[in-house]
Amino acid sequence: MPVALLFAFGILGSIIPIAIIALVVYGIIVWRRRASEQEQDADDPDPGIGTVRRLYFYAVTFVSLIAATSGVVMLLQFVLDGITGDNLISDFTTRLAAGASLLIVGTPLWYFHWRYIQRAVVEQPVETRSILRKMYIYITLAVAGSILIYTALNVLNWIFRADDFSGYDLAALVIWGAVWSFHWFIEEHEGQSTPETVAIRRLYIYIASLVGLVMLSLGVGRVLYFVLLEGYNALVSTPLLGGVPGLWRPALREMLSVAIIGGGIWALHWIYIARRDYDSVLRQVYLYIFAILGGVITTVSALGIIIHEFLTWLFGTYGADTVSQHFEFLPGSVSTLSVGAALWAYHWYRVQHEASVSAGTTLPARRAYTYILTVIGTGALAVAIFMLTSAALKLILASFGDVVVGGDQWKRPLINIITLAVLGGPLWGYYWRDIQSRTFDIGTDERQATSRRIFLFALLGIGVLALLGSVSAMLFFFLRDLLDVSLSLGTLGDITDPIAVVAAAAAFLPYYWAVYRDDQDAVPETEPDAAEEQRSRKQVTLLAAAGEDILAQQIQEALGYEIELFRWADADAAMPALTDEGCTALAQAILDAPGDHVLLIPDGDRLRVLSYD
Repeated sequence: MPVALLFAFGILGSIIPIAIIALVVYGIIVWRRRASEQEQDADDPDPGIGTVRRLYFYAVTFVSLIAATSGVVMLLQFVLDGITGDNLISDFTTRLAAGASLLIVGTPLWYFHWRYIQRAVVEQPVETRSILRKMYIYITLAVAGSILIYTALNVLNWIFRADDFSGYDLAALVIWGAVWSFHWFIEEHEGQSTPETVAIRRLYIYIASLVGLVMLSLGVGRVLYFVLLEGYNALVSTPLLGGVPGLWRPALREMLSVAIIGGGIWALHWIYIARRDYDSVLRQVYLYIFAILGGVITTVSALGIIIHEFLTWLFGTYGADTVSQHFEFLPGSVSTLSVGAALWAYHWYRVQHEASVSAGTTLPARRAYTYILTVIGTGALAVAIFMLTSAALKLILASFGDVVVGGDQWKRPLINIITLAVLGGPLWGYYWRDIQSRTFDIGTDERQATSRRIFLFALLGIGVLALLGSVSAMLFFFLRDLLDVSLSLGTLGDITDPIAVVAAAAAFLPYYWAVYRDDQDAVPETEPDAAEEQRSRKQVTLLAAAGEDILAQQIQEALGYEIELFRWADADAAMPALTDEGCTALAQAILDAPGDHVLLIPDGDRLRVLSYD
């Protein structure tokens, strides 16, 4: 298989299994939660066919479906290869026997179990709410979709003459496409009647959208790279006869296939199926954490490469033989920058549009997104400060020692410092300003948000640990050379990096500590009346005759909380009658009692208040 496709499948191979595992794990968690709820609900009149029976039927149905479908694909592959003349005599009996055996065994098994399941759905509509049923359908869709992606890429490469014809790819594309369509039609017809089944559907849709988006971005980026590379080579050099192939090279055709298939998957799931699912938390995770954040990181990374390499040329520290060779990175960086910026711009537009019609589900995801980017900006600036301090100290020490600083020794650190500062400064400034503006607008809820607290405590923790480690290192080097009577400029050289760490931590740690203190001061304290009321509550016990619960209710209303009853079993037990004023006076007497526990004993026409600890 071509290298470009291997790269594409490497990315998909890491996403699709994780997606299927996530679908299975989520389904199991929801299934167990639903099972626990049903066990607690003894009045449920329609339990369906039962969890164990469902597990058996759907597991066997899934396995037999895979076997039967594989058999049909192998038989159709045999026919197609026979038409094109690709059938080998040595493979004839093996392929035919394998396909026929899988079909003969798998088809009746699948039909029997699937027919039973569908009959149960008709007779007991509660089955459409089954978590196991939805897991079966969407895992089947995921498996069929994965095979369709692989085979569609190979078929499209054959159409573009970038690969040879394969009967298996065409057969699998047709048969697995029918399997996917069949199960999707069933799911669309049934719908989703519970939050759990809706969540499983959303998990599948947004994972499929992410897979399509990754393929589309990768394919478009590589195609754009080949176009820009061809234009760059035409501008700076003379093409050699018989050398590098033209624009319509096999690698471009392969990545064009990736872009087309990925675009189709993304358009089907994101633009069509999920077009009105604005209030989904998974949608916000997809938008902010994957699409927008992925676009930002891609854009910033490509921009960082461009800035760094441009400064390298400006300072004359590049290692290429010619300027044109040094700038050969431009086609790749510009194509990556373009794709990242497009991802960022499009999905940010979608976020702005959906924010006006959503029910507030966008705020947690937007918080996480802004804090992640603020962390990236803070980290870039901290590293820049560290490198600047370290380089400055080394230059100062070198001027007092025997080391001669010349040539390019000071240029490369400066290039890295400028690159990090140019990227980290605007990133931190823009998103931290957005965070603080939102904090002042929303108030206490924003200051106490989990993502903000994680952000502040994480940075404060990292800063304190960095200070602790660097100060410890400084003391170690100083005491080591002091005890050895070898204090010198070498000692200062050893503590250069720890000093630089202290400088980087000192640049942010006091500020974020002040932010944390402001958040704490802005939180309103507990109402003193409520706190005093909580402290003044006593454990009250009433000795009451049987059937005299009305008096206990009067006392509870006067106190504002429940009391404990001891049943008075004596035959002559009698309870006094209290007016509203009497209940109020009794409540005050209980409050004034010195002990934390109070026992109320009937005594004629009144209640005696006895307190104890």
